[in-house]
Amino acid sequence: MPRTLRQVVGERLVLMRRRRGLTQPELAHRAKMGLTTLNRIENAHNAPSIEKLVALAKELECSADFLLGLTDEIKEAA
Repeated sequence: MPRTLRQVVGERLVLMRRRRGLTQPELAHRAKMGLTTLNRIENAHNAPSIEKLVALAKELECSADFLLGLTDEIKEAA
């Protein structure tokens, strides 16, 4: 069964958060969102708004395309 977009985003958020050595509370604070919101996104209960997706990508230093599963390259070529 294919993964849903929410699952892909959640899995990639967890991957990048852990690579950056951040806890959920740290990332939520940096991305200016509530801890519950981040937790629900990571666990595929909610999809992030465009604004939240961009904030998370900036804090995790990756592209929104990576978080959405549109590319496997973490950063886009400059």
